[in-house]
Amino acid sequence: MNNKHIIILLLGFIICSCSTEATWTDKDIEITITPKVVSAGYVECDFSTNHESYYLIAIQHVDKNNPTDVDPFTQPKQFMMLALDSANLKYMEWRNHLLKKGEFNIAPFASHSLQYGSIKHFFTGLIFDEKYWIYAFAVNPETLQPISKLYIKEIQTTEEGIVDVHFEYRIKGVWDYIYPVDSNGNILQYFPYIATTRDSAELTKEEDFESIENMILEWTYDQFRYPAYAEVYYGVHATENTDFSEQSYLGFESGHTYYTAICGFDGIFEKMTLYKFKWYGEDTEYYFVDTDSTNVLNLYK
Repeated sequence: MNNKHIIILLLGFIICSCSTEATWTDKDIEITITPKVVSAGYVECDFSTNHESYYLIAIQHVDKNNPTDVDPFTQPKQFMMLALDSANLKYMEWRNHLLKKGEFNIAPFASHSLQYGSIKHFFTGLIFDEKYWIYAFAVNPETLQPISKLYIKEIQTTEEGIVDVHFEYRIKGVWDYIYPVDSNGNILQYFPYIATTRDSAELTKEEDFESIENMILEWTYDQFRYPAYAEVYYGVHATENTDFSEQSYLGFESGHTYYTAICGFDGIFEKMTLYKFKWYGEDTEYYFVDTDSTNVLNLYK
């Protein structure tokens, strides 16, 4: 047997002797949870580990009237297993949906549902003036078992939103664009809001409201009264307003007057902005500046 064959055999022995399980059995993984912004409806939080590892992050409402069945402080292992089961069920629902649509290039659970390395995460849709647990723990991506202790940080959301948000609105051709920005003009990528555009020709058919303005405001308020039915947007949102678009239920028509209502949701319903404009086709571009007033319209004449 020559030296070349000996080297190949030795390499094969080394590879076979290495256990992939050993990569994910470090019990000393430490996870740092650092809430950066705590507002009424969302939390911006940084996560980091003492070395690279997969880990699960989540937030849980601490309901005094309906305490959790499993206490994370006295039953941490059971709490982590239940959290993993919940995440896996959501993953399987997502995977099943894509398979039914004929999509087979689906991300595995680890890359879809777990974090890796240092990240920034935004938890949204929270209740104002309530306590929450932000938690994290390392996970073996092959066995889906916890491999670190449970790390928990308790926070309390504020009574009122602390984010200074303004909504800018632009129309170009059949497209409209919404820009949630702060006082410095920086786009807020993770601030939740809803928006809707209605044709005044349709709104005038309604007889239960004193004015179209009141009606569109009331219609938008209803979106947050029943949040399960509202479509929430984040960051810059673009809509193609044509009859053939899946994004919009209306198509812009030349000479028609439209109303667009935008409203942020930071734990409470606030920052309503209402715009009114006439649409004149592809050659028209409008720019509106937010007034931060519920009852003031920015009018295009």
